[in-house]
Amino acid sequence: MSRRRLEKETEKLIELFYDYLTTEKGLSEETASEHAERIRFFAFHYLIGYEGKSLLEVTGYDIEDYLGNWYIRKVLNSGNSDVRPALIAFKKFFKFLHENGKISKEQLEDILSACEDPQKYIRRFETYFELDPESETWDEDFERWFMGQEEEIEVNYEQPFEVNEEITGAFSEDDLKSSTASVLNDFQTFLNYISANNGMKLTAASSFIGRKHVFALNEAMSSPEELKSTANQPDSRTIHLFYNVSMTLDLFVVSAKNTLTVTPRMDIFKMLSPKEQFVVLFDAMWNETSWEKFLQPNSGGRPEWAQARRWDMAYLFSRCESGETYLFKEQLKEAGMELENTEDELEGYWMMAEFILSVFVERIMPALKLFGLLDFGYEKDRDEYFVRHGWGIEWFSVTNLGKKIFEVLAQEE
Repeated sequence: MSRRRLEKETEKLIELFYDYLTTEKGLSEETASEHAERIRFFAFHYLIGYEGKSLLEVTGYDIEDYLGNWYIRKVLNSGNSDVRPALIAFKKFFKFLHENGKISKEQLEDILSACEDPQKYIRRFETYFELDPESETWDEDFERWFMGQEEEIEVNYEQPFEVNEEITGAFSEDDLKSSTASVLNDFQTFLNYISANNGMKLTAASSFIGRKHVFALNEAMSSPEELKSTANQPDSRTIHLFYNVSMTLDLFVVSAKNTLTVTPRMDIFKMLSPKEQFVVLFDAMWNETSWEKFLQPNSGGRPEWAQARRWDMAYLFSRCESGETYLFKEQLKEAGMELENTEDELEGYWMMAEFILSVFVERIMPALKLFGLLDFGYEKDRDEYFVRHGWGIEWFSVTNLGKKIFEVLAQEE
């Protein structure tokens, strides 16, 4: 079939699919459009543009190659959060084709089989982005990934936690007891709730905690956040932080059925002393978890840049006197010029802008406050966009506990 005929056939099928979703299935026009656009992208860019195939010829292998290979490498800003929405669209579309006699039962079953395990594709995304282009073994590493021969990581859920010695040595049990840290009590509340609701169904699009549970968890925190009625997990800085740190620590996993399943690591974590729990949590947040995960999905920006320069911020905080109040932008500008070893104010402002309009202010500063390492306040009359992103910090102060920990962190690079 010529490309032109393929394109006409594709548009007709997608139009019928859209009408089917809105008329027969009662979906909103917005939701139906999202499903239809995912099928259109798959058809025009992969099937027609890459394979020269019709939507009526799709097999399970096409789904696997598209989501587990082509989409990862070819689509700008693709991410593993795209997996579940794509699979949902595929299931709806090919069931629609079967109901209308366009594809056989065997073909549908083959396609649905390829859509059964979202985690398989999510892992493909993760292993691809873990590849190091600067590595001397890049070619071999990429070939292994391309051929699906990357090593599967087997997690030992019975293994003890490694407690960072440098952070542990920075403070005492008494320092922690006398601090303003609420992280241990709040995290314990979070874990108890997850345990009580073990096996909870997660959101289809991103495998996040559902809205009902997010609001229940938020109300159980020591300082509940103001959340809109339409809020999702990433809108809560605390719950989103706890979720991602817990994933880093393997306290729970997302099952193939998209449920949250507790692992034995949770009980092992609970057996740690309060100080050990604090250090393990902080280390997971500061060093082990990609800061991109603390943001809303597809936020953009350069979270990896801010994380790579976290030692600069530790240095800034370490040289502050505990309990003293400092103007945030002023301190950042001075630190920027000092760290860049220049008197050029532009350099100082550049570093300042990179931090005040980034993941550091939006998510890491609130986390540091939760750990009792600092306090801060916002500027008055902030723009709504700044409020929504948590930007516009005016002042900060470092606590006694924070001073001790930042002094150690500043020496680690």
